[in-house]
Amino acid sequence: MPSRSILLATLLLSAACVGYRTPLDDLTHVDAGIPCRPGGVSLAHAQPTVMFVLDRSTSMGTAMASGRNGQTRWAALASALGSVLPSVNQAMAIGALFFPSSTSGTMNCSVAGRADLVPATGNVAALTRLMSSLAPGGATPTAAAIDTAAGLLAAVRAAAGARALVLATDGGPDCNQSLDTRTCRCVTATAGACTSSVACVDDTRTVATLARHQAQGLPTYVVGIESTGDTQLSDVLDAMAVAGGRPRTGAAQSYYRATSAAELDAALATIRDQVGACTFLTGSVPDSGGAIVISLDGADLTSEEWAWGNRETGELLLLGDACAVVAAVPDTKVSAVVTCNEG
Repeated sequence: MPSRSILLATLLLSAACVGYRTPLDDLTHVDAGIPCRPGGVSLAHAQPTVMFVLDRSTSMGTAMASGRNGQTRWAALASALGSVLPSVNQAMAIGALFFPSSTSGTMNCSVAGRADLVPATGNVAALTRLMSSLAPGGATPTAAAIDTAAGLLAAVRAAAGARALVLATDGGPDCNQSLDTRTCRCVTATAGACTSSVACVDDTRTVATLARHQAQGLPTYVVGIESTGDTQLSDVLDAMAVAGGRPRTGAAQSYYRATSAAELDAALATIRDQVGACTFLTGSVPDSGGAIVISLDGADLTSEEWAWGNRETGELLLLGDACAVVAAVPDTKVSAVVTCNEG
């Protein structure tokens, strides 16, 4: 794994790649299909808007397994965001939604109808201040939080930017009162039935919610904050990461697993790089039967080095070494050759 200093140095170089000033409330939704135009086309950096959907349930008050002198998971998350985001503070519109919105009661499932921090550039200090003023408490209403956050991003100009949610959570989703305590899976490892339907794992609804928004062009990166050796809910987090459309590649888990402060830093830095430096837009999308070849400085990429983010809006993601190249060298020429089906 690259060291934190290398990751941060990379982002300092890539921060100038993109620019974004417009607050969420001032944007207009303009999703539209991109036509197929044969020939060469230069790809432009997307203007990223990221909504951080941050779990502050009771368990986030548990001490992080290692690093930073026994910080709680909540404090470690705030510290990690404060460490990895400053390099894109003026290049990425950053917003946040904390859930539950209230910590009164051990099983509070409240979710606010508006963002705690409306996406805009220059928001990193405000984000860390907000987090330092809040304490963990309550349950984990993940499905409702994702629904709210996705609605807040629906106004972003998808044809000119990259929209994404980043979900950071340390446990399974719950708060579905329609589940049967006699048959459901409990969020915590307990013998027998759950004591309350709120404590049942709400995996089916949460996975469906993530998949629905991904299909509408709003993907979600999933960061799982765990203790070393804790795999009780790994299958649930894996399913959520796949449904969100941005699973981690080249790792045992599909979600970004963080069992220490250092791993949390690295996970968030990787996501930051992909959204901020490695998302591009093409003005030509191949039609059915057509094709597209992506190249960096004239060298063609393999199918493992890039993927469609949102094909409908021409959004492309560079992966692996290709992402590392454009992050380290911002003036790398990223281009494509498109062929269209003329039959």
